[in-house]
This record gives sequence, C-alpha cells and structure tokens, in this order.
Amino acid sequence: MKRIIISLIVIAGAVSAMAIGGTGAFFSDAETSTGNVFAAGAIDLKVDNESYYNGNVCAENPLAGVSEPDQPYWTWQGPNAFPVPGTECSTSWELSDLDEGHLFFNFLDLKPDDEGEDTISLHVDTNDAWACMNLALTSDDDNSSTEPELEVDVQDDENDIWDGELAQNIDMVWWADDGDNVLEEGEQIITNSIETLSALAPENNPVQIALADSDENVWGGQGPIPGQETRYIGKAWCFGTLALSPVPTGQGQSPSVNPGVTCDGTLLGNETQTDGAILDVSFSAIQARHNDDFQCEVETPCEPKQAYADNVVAYDQGVRKDGSPINADRTDSNDALGAPQSLGLPFDNPVPTGEFFSLGFDEGTDSTSNEGGWITVEFTDNIVVDGLGNDLRVWEVTGGSSYPVEKVKIEVSKDGSSWFPVASSLDRDAEADLASSGLDWARYVRLTDVSNRDEFEDTADGYDLDAFSALNCALR
Repeated sequence: MKRIIISLIVIAGAVSAMAIGGTGAFFSDAETSTGNVFAAGAIDLKVDNESYYNGNVCAENPLAGVSEPDQPYWTWQGPNAFPVPGTECSTSWELSDLDEGHLFFNFLDLKPDDEGEDTISLHVDTNDAWACMNLALTSDDDNSSTEPELEVDVQDDENDIWDGELAQNIDMVWWADDGDNVLEEGEQIITNSIETLSALAPENNPVQIALADSDENVWGGQGPIPGQETRYIGKAWCFGTLALSPVPTGQGQSPSVNPGVTCDGTLLGNETQTDGAILDVSFSAIQARHNDDFQCEVETPCEPKQAYADNVVAYDQGVRKDGSPINADRTDSNDALGAPQSLGLPFDNPVPTGEFFSLGFDEGTDSTSNEGGWITVEFTDNIVVDGLGNDLRVWEVTGGSSYPVEKVKIEVSKDGSSWFPVASSLDRDAEADLASSGLDWARYVRLTDVSNRDEFEDTADGYDLDAFSALNCALR
C-alpha cells in the first residue's frame, strides 16, 4: 500500500504601505512621515562695543545694583583723571542691535589732545554673511561763537549746519582688529589711512566700505564672515593730529597701555570752541549663500567731477524728415559715448564729422508723433547723483550759423526698467537737475528726440547727440 504524503508549507507574505478597505484580520503595514518642516534661517547682525577715552575704559560697574544700587550700570574706569573714574558713560554696550540707541561717540566736552579708541565686534548668527560699513557726516556746526573764538573765526550762522571747524580737526582711522583693541603690525587699515572726519565722510557723500564681499575680506583671505564667528573692527580718533605707531603683532594689551596710535593736539587754537560734529555709523549684512557675486555699493566722490556715459544699452534710431535713412557716418551709437568733440556752443563750425549719433525723426513723412528715435546709455563705473546745482549735461551738434532748434527728452533709471522724467524738452546743449526725477541717483539715461519736424528741411535727421555727462557723480 502506497502512502502519499502531502506537505503543506505556508509562508506569511507582506503588505507594505497600502491601505485596503473592508474588515477582518488581514496582514497590514502603514508608514507615516509627520511634521515635515521648511524653516527660514536668519541673518541677524548683532554688535557690541568697548570704548576707551584718554586711556580710561567705559565698562560695567561691578557695584551697580549690588552694594551701591543707585550707581550707574556703566562707568568710566581707569587710572587717568579724565573722564572722571566712576562717572556714567554710554559708549560701551553688550551684544545687541544698534537701533536700541547706542552711540559709538557721545563726547560733549572735547578738548584739544583728547583721544579715544573703540573696538566693535560683529556677530552674524548661524549663517555666513557678507558685511558692509557706512559712514555719513551729517553736520559740522559752529553752534555758537565765544569771545576767544571770534578773535580767530567769524560769527556762527544759525541757519548753516556746515559752518564749523571741528570735523576738520578730528583725525580718525579704522582697521580690522583681532579683538585686543590695539592697532598691531599687519592689521589692515580699512579707511584711507588717517583722515579727518570731514575727509572720511564728506558733506552729503556717505561712504560705504566693504568689510567682506566677493572682492575682499579685510580680515584676510576671501569669502564672507562665517556664521557663529566674531569679527572685530578697531577705530581710533584724536582731537588734533593722529599718527600710527603699531604694536608688534601679538603684543597688544589694551589702549590703556599702548593703543598703537599717538595723538598731538597741542597746536590747535580757539576756532573749534563750542563746535559740534555728528557722524552716523551703520553696518549691514546679507546672506552669502547663492549670492556669490555680492559687492558693497561704494558711493564716494568720483574723479574727475564730470563723468561721461560709457555704454550703450539699447537704441532705436529714427529716419530723416523725408523718411530716408540717416547718413552712415551718423549711425554709430558708440559715437554718443565718452567726451564730446563739440565745444558746447550754440553752433558748431566746422561740424565734427563721424563723431556723433543722430536720433532721427519718427518713421514716415506723415507722422504726427513728436517723439523720434531714442538711445539708452549707461554709466558703468559711476552713477549720477543729486548734488548741488544741475547734475546732467547733454552735448549736441548743430552746424552753420542759423538752424532750427533740436530738442531732446531725458529720462533716468536706477535699474534700466523703471523710468522717471527729468526734462520733457531741452534745447541743444543743456543741463538738468536730477532732483526733477525724484531720484537721488541714477545709472541709466534715455534720450529721445522731440524736435518739431515741421521746422526742418527734408534731409534733417533730428537731435545729434555728441555726449552725455554727469556733473555730479559717485563711484559705483
């Protein structure tokens, strides 16, 4: 008798990440990811400051709120008679935002030969960041005139905040410090060596200094300030003549011992009595990630004072009044760049040939439009700024001794996209004020022919642009 043996083998399978409707005791599995989060990081610039004045330091008062509860929290401390040790001070503070009312300088009784040193520390939280510094002198006021001052100076003008002499007699220098408050050999000066306040940040010309951008890092090397690392800036000032005397590298102790600079105010007279100067100091930080080409915009007075447009962005040249093409020697748009070949006179005799760009009239002999051809030019090294008087000048070529007046419309832009009118119609060689546009600076200028074509003979070709210049400008 044969036996037939049947073996039944059961293996449990798996059901993964699938939801099946119904009831019953079936194998199952579920996978869930909860709490998925996107969170924006932060660029949170914090600043603290340690201030020295004539060798005494503004520091936390160890007695405040303890054995002497009525004592100020920050006081002058040190071995020197002035500022008086134990008196309240406000130019040092712990890590915080600058807009909480902190002042790097708050010295209201300066005397010649006074000097000071501060060390600023910058903290950019957890993210790498580029950093820039901005200095702006906002007044240099005579305030009032004492009898001794009037012997060597004129009476103050109460309506003029720039009639003082103090800013011209305070020397200052800024450098990339290592945190010891002392100028040492090898530490980079980040201003133009020693400068007076009036030269460091000229009237109405704020100066922005690159601390760390895509071109440079004042603390050495390249790249941004790393997150969670501290960088230090030292600054020294003297009511008189400041001189550099750096301490050997690594041997700086404190400004009370040797600040690395010397001050001599013994030659100052009474011109600065009661004068006051105000300097604004600000810092900015911007993310470095995905921002590899960032540069601090530098706005310092450009040289020479008169700068010319140096790039053609776009143009649409019109035609002659009769609709025929403009002569070939007047069609090169680059002839509108650089310095003019004309003299800026009402009529040019002889006419410089092949040296200007004709904007032309609107196409079509029966056109009723009063706007003809146009060109957009750019200042690549400079920007036009709103300064004293007119800020813009256009150079035009008109031959002969009697000819109808050619006219041009001027618009300006910061970005080449949004345009603001400066003048709807200017005659021939002319100047204009950037303030008419409502902008304080501009990089792009668009010029459009608006000549009255009815006044011209058939072969006329509209406004002949020789050059465009900035009468007030700043370096980019």
